[in-house]
Amino acid sequence: MLLPAILLPSDTDDRRSAERQPINQPSTLRDERAHASDVYVRDLSETGFSVATDSRLEIGSTVTIGLPGRGRASARVVRQVSGGYGCEFVDALGRAEVMQTFRGGTVIQMTSSAPMVAPLPEPVIRRLPGAVRLTVILGGSALLWAGIAKGLTSLL
Repeated sequence: MLLPAILLPSDTDDRRSAERQPINQPSTLRDERAHASDVYVRDLSETGFSVATDSRLEIGSTVTIGLPGRGRASARVVRQVSGGYGCEFVDALGRAEVMQTFRGGTVIQMTSSAPMVAPLPEPVIRRLPGAVRLTVILGGSALLWAGIAKGLTSLL
């Protein structure tokens, strides 16, 4: 016997058009007021990402996320999922950017048209003569012991 059935979409349906890359790495998410929240990026695709966070975000709000190896990217919060949110990039990432994001270190190579400046030379450290150093050490010790003795006599 056959039963008729109707398939209804649920909140857990995968409606993404791009392939997800599992990430599970920490990052920083900033809301519209630039308030920073520590998050875990669960997955990443060319069109968006999913984050795990305890912070509350408004559906439809704009956020900025730090993507190691790529920099910052703006996104819209499009859905709330268990323990976090799903976000869609304002400007989609390229396939190469997705593959490189979170794969290397957090250093982003920057270029500048300013001339390179040589680092400052090591400072020259001049030591005081041994007799002066010994006098400072012994004098400081004598003052410290005198202070301890005076404190003890005032207690008794």
